[in-house]
Amino acid sequence: MADSKIELSLGSFRFSCEGEKEWVEVQLGRILDRAPALLSLGGEVATTSLGEEVGEVSTEEARPVTRRGRKPREVKAKKTASSDPLLDYLKEKKADNNQVRKFLATAVYLHSQGAQKFSTPMISKKLKAAGIPKLSNASDCLNKNVKKGFCIKEDKEFVLTNEGIQAIIGDANQED
Repeated sequence: MADSKIELSLGSFRFSCEGEKEWVEVQLGRILDRAPALLSLGGEVATTSLGEEVGEVSTEEARPVTRRGRKPREVKAKKTASSDPLLDYLKEKKADNNQVRKFLATAVYLHSQGAQKFSTPMISKKLKAAGIPKLSNASDCLNKNVKKGFCIKEDKEFVLTNEGIQAIIGDANQED
């Protein structure tokens, strides 16, 4: 027999599961982490990683959900990555897969927006705000760009060199 049961509704999305308390908490955590993507499903039926069907429910049917006596998490709607100009820019510059190039291209993008000095946290935060997967080691990406002559370190910040800017912008001019 199940120890815990939980039902959760977010807009037209409904999640329900029953089982051991720890397992139910893990499943709820997974759903809450994926809430922004799930909210965009509209009226479609989704499936969890365990193959359980997840469909829609009216908000009147929803019961408030608390986790270990805490207030329910607020779900903040994030921008979808496909609608962000930074992601479009990274794809255009072929910098969406290579981490070192993604780091440099993000700095060049920020430079085009008027920034002159940068930091690794600034780059990481901009990628996160755009919904783009984070860099595994931003400091290493900076160091590799410094070795290539694309950036110059200045205390805890760095600046782009003309070579660094041209490595990103110049590629568009050199295509077939």
